[in-house]
Amino acid sequence: MIFNKNLINKINKINFWIFDLDNTIYRSDLNLFPQVQKRIGVFVSNYLKVNITEAKNIQKKFFLKYKSTLRGLMIEHKMIPNDFLDFVHDIDYSVLKHDSELNRILNKLPGKKYIYTNGSTNHAKNVLENMNISNQFSGIFDIKDSNFEPKPHMDSMKSFINKFSINTENALMAEDMPINLAPPSKLGIKTLLVETGYNWNKDKNTEFIDFYTNDLKDWLKNIIENKFEK
Repeated sequence: MIFNKNLINKINKINFWIFDLDNTIYRSDLNLFPQVQKRIGVFVSNYLKVNITEAKNIQKKFFLKYKSTLRGLMIEHKMIPNDFLDFVHDIDYSVLKHDSELNRILNKLPGKKYIYTNGSTNHAKNVLENMNISNQFSGIFDIKDSNFEPKPHMDSMKSFINKFSINTENALMAEDMPINLAPPSKLGIKTLLVETGYNWNKDKNTEFIDFYTNDLKDWLKNIIENKFEK
């Protein structure tokens, strides 16, 4: 864990806790999100009638250009999004187990907690229910709430803030993709990068990241106990 010493005291003022869902609220090594990625490739292959290799190339191209495959399909192929969301989230959630420790930690955080995801609300609910932590969150903001404009678009961030009346000066956002932390940082929200080792987690521009961890649960526990690494 690496802490920006100038911001340690400001953590005590946080009462809006914003969490990304996939590979953030649960550990990336549980291999839940790779199931989603695989089904995205299959959907693209079926929808565009291309082989799986070409589908994966399109998937990557759209992600890099539009920040989500869904957005790319909507813009370039006029796809209706609901079928996509239902298909790619038809996965095995049993890899997620009840996390009583995380539940206790979240319960001790002061203020309100929210999920902010580029996925669907149903997907988020399935994740939270399988982890037995759904009771800890005051709301979920999904890709439909942002009119299918994904993170890291600023309009999506502002829509999230407006929906839940977030006080940005007293908010922190945890996320596994560095680029998604740029908009909240510009608005005064403290930022926490949950490092996973994936390629998208190697953004060289990190000036907008306040805190780093490779273990969200441990980081939050340290916050609660006020034991910060110097």
